[in-house]
Amino acid sequence: MHRRNFIKWSVALALGTRGWGATVLTSAHRPLGIQLYTVMAQLEQDFEGTLRAVAELGYREVETIGAFGRDPRFVRDLLDKYGLKSPSQHMAPGDLYGIFSRRDPRNKDPEALKKRCLELLTPDRVDSVLEGAVSIAKALGQKNVIWAIIWPEQFATPALLDKFCQALNKGGELCAREGVVLGFHNHNSEFIPINGIVPYDVLLENTDHGTVKFEMDFYWATKAKVEPRRYFSKYPGRYTQCHLKDSTPEGEITTVGKGVVDFDGLLQAARQAGIEHYYVEFDRSTDPMTVIRESYKYLEKFF
Repeated sequence: MHRRNFIKWSVALALGTRGWGATVLTSAHRPLGIQLYTVMAQLEQDFEGTLRAVAELGYREVETIGAFGRDPRFVRDLLDKYGLKSPSQHMAPGDLYGIFSRRDPRNKDPEALKKRCLELLTPDRVDSVLEGAVSIAKALGQKNVIWAIIWPEQFATPALLDKFCQALNKGGELCAREGVVLGFHNHNSEFIPINGIVPYDVLLENTDHGTVKFEMDFYWATKAKVEPRRYFSKYPGRYTQCHLKDSTPEGEITTVGKGVVDFDGLLQAARQAGIEHYYVEFDRSTDPMTVIRESYKYLEKFF
């Protein structure tokens, strides 16, 4: 990122002068979805049975991890069988899903997972990563492909951050040509200022507003002590999806409705921002089926 661009961005942020169109009108209620990462262990034990159970609980949309290392046509057939739609995937190129899943012993080693992510999910590989993701998306009937994570090493300097912005812009154009939308999912580290600059804000400011969208994760934003509603208001039209994930007062993930996240206010703001898809998620739960059942019971009054 050139220094003059950082200065321009900083001034605009301080003055609050950026406005990209009128506020989006409140959308109709949408089906409640789930990010299937939550039940990945169950999927590996009984793939079809887990999808059936998810549907029986009342979920109607699912966000996938690629095609779970399986033939996308097989996955699509099962989704159709149980009345599940999949609007979105978190991209998992190469053998990445195998590392996530229990089928690969490397999932017990977070450093091995990080190392492989840094090898596969890099700005230099944006073309091949997205070509594979778009192919899966078309087979699964998905509109959105999500770049799920950026590691601190990938945005530690202005030059690295600028490189990632350029890669997202390139990927956004590629996806648009194929009728798919590229999105970016946040964690908490992107909100930590580096020399007074918030990397997440730079991503919003320096990616194409029409072709690069964002998926707001409520838990990670809460952990970073930022207010999602401020982002929805300041960047209208940029957010299309969100993760419904709750936090304890101590900052640990908990079942939706049992923590400190203000879902009533956030969901109202999300709808006003035009967010179309809402996915329950709980990372690394020891009892995910109970979690998603209780989360659904809490959230169904909003949907």
